[in-house]
Amino acid sequence: MSQIALRIHVGTLAGARRGVPLLLEKLLAQKARATFLLCLGPDQSGRAFGQALGMARHCWKTPLRGTLIPAQEIGKLAADSLRQIETQGFEAGISAWNRVAWEKQAAAASNDWIAADIDRAMRAFDRLFGHPPRIFGAPDWQAHRHQLRLLQRHGFQLASDCRGQHPFLPVYEGEPLPCPQLPTTLPTLEELMRGGRSDTDSVQRLLELSAQTTAPQVFSLRAEHEGLGYRTALEQLWQGWQQQGHALCALGDLLAGLEMKNLPYAGIHRAGIPNREGSLFLQGRQHLD
Repeated sequence: MSQIALRIHVGTLAGARRGVPLLLEKLLAQKARATFLLCLGPDQSGRAFGQALGMARHCWKTPLRGTLIPAQEIGKLAADSLRQIETQGFEAGISAWNRVAWEKQAAAASNDWIAADIDRAMRAFDRLFGHPPRIFGAPDWQAHRHQLRLLQRHGFQLASDCRGQHPFLPVYEGEPLPCPQLPTTLPTLEELMRGGRSDTDSVQRLLELSAQTTAPQVFSLRAEHEGLGYRTALEQLWQGWQQQGHALCALGDLLAGLEMKNLPYAGIHRAGIPNREGSLFLQGRQHLD
């Protein structure tokens, strides 16, 4: 049986308060597992208005947060729903402390800025769950060299910071960074819809892609997008994968099934992909021994 790891990003107050409980209910019903990557700092979605506008149909307040509505700390206001992730047996990790600031600044940020953001995220996670995080996933696949270094220093078990083809150990500008990367391997529902497909056609395309391989895959979604607006499509997708014989798992489950000594080193670089604005981090060529 092959595995598809579900990587769920939680980057807004609406996603944390409403999307997470709804997704947990669906996952439990499907007997599926998943990893939730949490932004616990202020919800400043209104400062990324174009992105937030797409979420307005699911929560009208989201495009106003951090502008007309004061930014509020997600980890504090949504603590009860977020704690349910681990209480109900699912896996939790961190993304950035401040999602919007990270997406806008991380690519050119100083090492000190990156370290401060990760430190705040780690401390907030520890307060919420009573233990340090061990999984990191960069928002919108916007990684940073110093962040990749810090994951190893802080004892993270794995990261999911880029788009790619298979698990690997990253090499960035010639520097080996040995915290394993489990890249997102499948397109998102959102990207397929931006390309002109309906939600039904997007589900069908993902099922076609997963039917072509038995290799482990990683699928990413957002609690505030798919979790609030496209739950029916998501349920159809998960049921289709299970009918194909795939096990829906957490990132940690996928890593546990890998032989670390056999993971290849591969480059990591910035580039664009279809139906997504700007550039993000991508897995590159394998480095030969």
